Amino acid sequence: MKEKFISYKQQIMLFFLWLSVISLFLIDSFRALSSIAMIGFTLTGLLSTQPKNWFKNLQLNKPLLFLVISFLVLIPSVLYSSNLKYFGLRVQILLPFLVMPFAYAQTVEFSEKQKKVISYTFIFGVLVTAIQALIYYYNHQCEVNQAYLESRVMPTAISHHPTYSLMCAFSIYLLYNAFKVEKNINLKFFLVAITLFLVVFLHIFSVRAGLMAFYILVLLIFYEQIILKKQYLLAITIGILCVGIAISTFLYSPTIRNKIANTQNDIENYKSGGSVNNQSLGSRVISYKNAIEITENSSWLLGCGLGDIEDLNNDLFTQKYPDVTKRIIPHNQFLFYLASIGILGLLIFTIVFYYPLFANFKNLNLIAHYLVISVAFLIEAFLTTQLGVAFCIIFLILFINRARVV
Repeated sequence: MKEKFISYKQQIMLFFLWLSVISLFLIDSFRALSSIAMIGFTLTGLLSTQPKNWFKNLQLNKPLLFLVISFLVLIPSVLYSSNLKYFGLRVQILLPFLVMPFAYAQTVEFSEKQKKVISYTFIFGVLVTAIQALIYYYNHQCEVNQAYLESRVMPTAISHHPTYSLMCAFSIYLLYNAFKVEKNINLKFFLVAITLFLVVFLHIFSVRAGLMAFYILVLLIFYEQIILKKQYLLAITIGILCVGIAISTFLYSPTIRNKIANTQNDIENYKSGGSVNNQSLGSRVISYKNAIEITENSSWLLGCGLGDIEDLNNDLFTQKYPDVTKRIIPHNQFLFYLASIGILGLLIFTIVFYYPLFANFKNLNLIAHYLVISVAFLIEAFLTTQLGVAFCIIFLILFINRARVV
């Protein structure tokens, strides 16, 4: 039995990572699946080598070690957090950053073929959910078009639409990668067709986060094709297609026009001092201001404590913006951590979290994922949701270059 496990341990870990990808698309209906996959992945990794080698292997794989530290940096704030229930919830959601890099450090790196299984499963999930969303839109066009004027978007299988839009943008980049290495001409055309479909969908979906991430990834593709590979024709073709799709969706899709109108209305309303209730951008700006005020009122060095940020944020909404019914936490990961663990904790977190990027700076896949994560950090408290944490850690593990293990 033990010999069979040793022979198939990598395939078992791949299965649980694959299950983690599946869980992304079932997060609203089967939330426990993500935890099941994480536990299976972790146990398989830890059983892959002797306990005496666990920390030695983690030290050998410094990018994974630094991801573990990015979790540990939050723990000291328990000493000055009053709301331990909220602190425990935040730590529980972030546990994958502790256990999954630790477990993966105990095994050899996934092969390119195995990585392709994960990437294609993710692309398929995005494709299916995009088709589902467009079918709904086709049957409820008036209702959905009106929603875009009210800071809402078309329903998708994943209810958290900013993260879903980021997943769409990243899947397009993965399709571009698949196109580069595919040699079968028929499959190349198939990949192009799926890519164009998802690019069109992303523009019709019209979520600011996803569109921002998409065009940043296009710049990364330009850098690769023009600066690194001197493939000017492909870069020009991609540029023309992007411009064409952007113009076409603006002319023929009410969703993107309504989204632009809603954004302009939000900005004008906030500038004029109107109520930000049910105003997406206005509420976000207030959450940013709250993060700064919480930091000023507690400690610039250590913050208020991870457990207390929600309570303090809600208090500020009650005192200053009583008309706002949806009291969101600071929708910026850096400001969220500034208020929670102070400038010292934020500095340590930023260094250790981005260390794998600088340690693998020629790895364009990892750069692409970090770019998407960084967009997420700017517009969301991304690591406070199970979906955000899972999406983040799955592809960090997949694309980080690995050292050998003992």
